[in-house]
Amino acid sequence: MKITIINDYFFHGISGGLLQSVRDAATPDSEVTQVQQKNITVNDLIDSEVVFGRIPPHLLIELPNLKWLHLASAGANGMTDRALYANKEIVLTKSSGTFGKPMAEHIIGMMIAVGRNFDYYFKKQFDSLWCSTLPNLLDISDTTVLIIGLGDIGTETAKRLQAFDCRLIGMRRDASKPHEIIKDVRPVSELHKTLPEVDYVLICLPGTDETTKLFGQKEFELMKNTAVIINVGRGMIIDSDALTEALNKGEIYGAGLDVTDPEPLPQNHPLWKARNILITPHVSAATSITTKRRVMVFVELLKQYVAGKGLSNLVDFDAGY
Repeated sequence: MKITIINDYFFHGISGGLLQSVRDAATPDSEVTQVQQKNITVNDLIDSEVVFGRIPPHLLIELPNLKWLHLASAGANGMTDRALYANKEIVLTKSSGTFGKPMAEHIIGMMIAVGRNFDYYFKKQFDSLWCSTLPNLLDISDTTVLIIGLGDIGTETAKRLQAFDCRLIGMRRDASKPHEIIKDVRPVSELHKTLPEVDYVLICLPGTDETTKLFGQKEFELMKNTAVIINVGRGMIIDSDALTEALNKGEIYGAGLDVTDPEPLPQNHPLWKARNILITPHVSAATSITTKRRVMVFVELLKQYVAGKGLSNLVDFDAGY
């Protein structure tokens, strides 16, 4: 069995004990190789039965020997059309359970940085000014927080917000399913009804046809002018032009984005200059321990694969995630 690991800009490669863990989980005759995504060709993958990483979609139709593709991401957008694959029976899995903790910390950091207007103070510090005027500053404690998407990321965020005594509202596709922390779980169809009552909107959703431009002009008009929106899901969920306008008009207080549409965000895009926005370049999971976490998710799945068991972390091709 040939196993190929694709290294990208974030997932630079594995070595030492982590690489040995992959080899130990594979069959004794397995060949484990690593390639760089930016240089990848069909020849790098043509003999691979298992691939760990994101294959450029246009190459998938040329890989008839590929039986299992494990994505190094929690999302699967752009990879869930079976027509892309030479092997229509392909098994597709994702790295769920890897990113919740670091991304929850990133979300909390953005809530504080935007709500306390750290950018204002940073600019004063850069100019060596002890400012005598204060911007309006927001609390997190005792506020109402809407978490849209209650998977690993949303759940880990909810755990941390409990310490702030927040009133938590959750939103997901199946609102009938109870959540371990959030008691008030609503369907996404109640978004418009819910937005006027919340202080923070945290988007932890995958990118699908259903979530594309979920937030536009109408949604921002429904939010409080003291509300903050944070997006660590996918950039396509927010209409960037509508967000820029809402921020500059003061329709909402601020925004924190780890994902944008388009991505990367062009240098001349007006969102960069919007009022009270914090933009990070899709790095909310990029901590020193994340590589280890996601390799170990793959290792556990590889053990299941070798044993002939059904794999966990399966991507639902119909749902898109």
